[in-house]
Amino acid sequence: MIKNIKKYYFVFSISLLLIVISTFVFMSYAWFTQQKNVSFDHQMGLVDVDINVYFEDDILGQVPAQEVVIDETNNVTKPGVYYVNITSNNSDYFVEDLRINIDVNSNVETYFRIIIFEQLTFIYTDIHGNTNELSVLYEESLQLNYNFADWYDNRTFDNYLYYKNPVKRVNETTPTTIYLVDSFFENQNFETKGPGYSLQLAFSIEAVQSVGGPENVWGLDTPPWGGLW
Repeated sequence: MIKNIKKYYFVFSISLLLIVISTFVFMSYAWFTQQKNVSFDHQMGLVDVDINVYFEDDILGQVPAQEVVIDETNNVTKPGVYYVNITSNNSDYFVEDLRINIDVNSNVETYFRIIIFEQLTFIYTDIHGNTNELSVLYEESLQLNYNFADWYDNRTFDNYLYYKNPVKRVNETTPTTIYLVDSFFENQNFETKGPGYSLQLAFSIEAVQSVGGPENVWGLDTPPWGGLW
């Protein structure tokens, strides 16, 4: 009798174990099958933009902007800070010829924004022969002919200029070029400064994927100019 009871419980235990294993296998198969059928709508891609600063010359064509030199003997420069001549309209780097554009190499739709740092400087040589550079406060801000048809000026609130349209490259070898400054003001001339003065420009540019980028990276649920991203 005891042997029969033990045999019964043994068979019952084995049957219960088989049921549990079968249930686990079925549920695992169903879960993995469901995961396999999930589709993702988000696209991960390359976000890449470059700023191009140069001067337009009628004879030489595009003259690349030069970084500000702080030690001519050892050719030491200020990285990413560009020299702009504001004293002579015969200079290759004269402010009226300044051009700024952005090359978009992204393979996904991209938004970008830019901060422009402008500093008026005065350089002089003291009685000991040392060259000194002074930062000079603007009497009035420098006016550049920004392309505000496609850009939004939000500098009053966060110092940024925003390009209002998402954009990506033409193809793998051809970027899309976006102009920020492509000319000086029509029928106007820049009022030059005296010798020793110059303008120094630096830039900070940020780019994000158009889908979710402005909200998650910049913390902007809506564009500064209104509407939706």
